[in-house]
Amino acid sequence: MTLEELISEDFFGELMKARDFIERNDTFRVISHYDGDGTSSAIILLKMLLRKEKRFHLGYIKNLGGDSFRERMNEERDLPTIIVDAGSDQAKFVPDFENLLILDHHFYQKTDIKGLNINARDFGVNGTREACGSTMAYMTAIALDENNRDLFPFFLSGVIADKQDIGGVSGLNRIIYDAYGSRYQSIHTINLEGENLLDALSYSTDPFFNNISGNRENSRKLLQRLQIDLEKRPLDLTEDEKRKLAAELSLAMLKQGVGSEAMKYLETDLLKFPGLDFSSKEISSIIDGNSKIGKNSISVEYFLGNNRLKKECIDNWKIFKSKLIDYSYRAYKELFEESHLRYFYAPESEMAGSISGLMMLYLVPQDKPLIGFSVSDGTAKVSGRGTRRQVEHGLNLSVVMKNAAQANGGDGGGHDIAAGAVIPNEKVKSFVDMANSIVREQLSVVQTT
Repeated sequence: MTLEELISEDFFGELMKARDFIERNDTFRVISHYDGDGTSSAIILLKMLLRKEKRFHLGYIKNLGGDSFRERMNEERDLPTIIVDAGSDQAKFVPDFENLLILDHHFYQKTDIKGLNINARDFGVNGTREACGSTMAYMTAIALDENNRDLFPFFLSGVIADKQDIGGVSGLNRIIYDAYGSRYQSIHTINLEGENLLDALSYSTDPFFNNISGNRENSRKLLQRLQIDLEKRPLDLTEDEKRKLAAELSLAMLKQGVGSEAMKYLETDLLKFPGLDFSSKEISSIIDGNSKIGKNSISVEYFLGNNRLKKECIDNWKIFKSKLIDYSYRAYKELFEESHLRYFYAPESEMAGSISGLMMLYLVPQDKPLIGFSVSDGTAKVSGRGTRRQVEHGLNLSVVMKNAAQANGGDGGGHDIAAGAVIPNEKVKSFVDMANSIVREQLSVVQTT
């Protein structure tokens, strides 16, 4: 089936406008969100542009506040610009920009602009679970040329990085997965990645195993007790070894009190891609890990064809994983409790979201959302995480972040289950009080699952 047959007529029509925008211009500024989904999206778009012999340069965006966003856009006002995995809610700050294509999936406040703003939510698609930045980038690439279907690994990378694969891909992601992913080999296995099992366990964060993740000696003892070769690749486990290891890891997760949402993440369907050295989970993890320590361009350049950067990509992945595990253990010991939320302080601004996500799924009780703060240079960056069960009971962190931030001299937004904000340092306590009040109004009592 073609893309036109997979989506609505209106949605396809907007992607045709995106195709025309790309076809009629020769040079582009590409701006992506700095995280794993945004960087995966950027790889798709850059490969697409390279194949069309278009010129481009790539930048990343972190601060989505109005003044900062408009200033960034004004740097090259007349250059055709593609923004991916961000931009819909920021379009109101640049309504007069014409040479602008936005590909997004986040909640946003609609406004009239001269540019082209294509958001999955406008076509009945749930942008929290059913479409992410890489979904939008991949569909745009296919709309330009169906031969770009081979960029599927990076579509899936973004889906995994945005945690839209938990419990299986769904909605628009599933439609695309079934249409373009069937040609690849799928392996149902334990959700681990790494060059060997010892690395896979000791660096594991999704899933996270308390006292195993980050503890190389305990990881070694576990594998030796199960009589599984420490140097074996996760993808090479026998069915008997998978069964034994999965049973042991399931027990470890149950002991640390995880909810049903996290338990679903223990096993997954990994895809192997001809010509690529990594599985679907590994590609996503490498891109996300490099992104979170500010090395986005290393993974982008590697996946654009510079094989000399493979070792650096893996080393950066290990640095990120080590930091995330260490910071999560530390934050868990230093949690602050409010009546309807918990919060902590992160040592690095780019890590707050990852720490929040890990702890929310694997370490803290599931009864209320978790917020991380990173305070520096007069500004506090905020990252909130909830669970799908909390969302089902009324939680919308996008509203929490936006309203609490704007009331305290900042701005925020995102998804119902995960969102962020930027506020002045001195407003942290006021922000917490207001966020706690908003969550109390949104959230009925949620029982731990």
